[in-house]
Amino acid sequence: MSYTFAPNNLNYVTCNRCFYLMYKHKIKIEGGFPAIFNDLDLKQKDFFIEKVTSVISNDLPEGKFYKTVTQEERKKRKKETKSEFNEMEIPALIKSKELNDKNNRKFVLKGKPDLVVKFENDYGILDFKTTSQEDKTDKYKYQLEAYAQIFEFPEEGVPKLFPIGHMGLIQFSPEEIINSDLEYITQKMKMNYYPLKRDTDGFYAFITRLIDVLEMNRVPEKSTKCKKCNDVDRYLEIKKNEK
Repeated sequence: MSYTFAPNNLNYVTCNRCFYLMYKHKIKIEGGFPAIFNDLDLKQKDFFIEKVTSVISNDLPEGKFYKTVTQEERKKRKKETKSEFNEMEIPALIKSKELNDKNNRKFVLKGKPDLVVKFENDYGILDFKTTSQEDKTDKYKYQLEAYAQIFEFPEEGVPKLFPIGHMGLIQFSPEEIINSDLEYITQKMKMNYYPLKRDTDGFYAFITRLIDVLEMNRVPEKSTKCKKCNDVDRYLEIKKNEK
């Protein structure tokens, strides 16, 4: 048996019970990531994709961003007998080959990275976040490491980019509105770049713990620290008392 994990979903694994219900039974307790943040990510990517890393941070070496090509566009190019990929292009959806956790259980990683960078001597994985100015790299470290693992151990059809020497978050924080009319506003956004050190061993330990949870074959006990679980329980208790 092989498990499949999406890098973006790894950011929100804070409760074994919620994770088990979502993965094994497709039961998702709502209240997570608002869809509007995906729209912001896409607009940010559109702006930066044609530029170089110096517009993001002086802490990064000079590098260029890869453009992504969707499966539909690849099929169209093949039909027109064109190459699926041009220079500095990669698949929009990437997947690793089968990997092994610390107990030799198989898993694969599959997802869509924000920015992939080619430097002179290595490669980089960067991700957009619209959030506060506080450094959020600890929260998203497994997401970025998962993308690094995909590129270093890709399935057939995904280019191998080795080594991934740079990872980090590009964080945007809303500031004051500086202009408006009846249809649009212009608002300043503070941009901070936070580099992230790789922790491959910690990542594989984390995946091992996730698979341990999935192989329990029973719903884990509710955590008193999980707000979602406790909110649902309170709601069910209220509904029960209303009858």
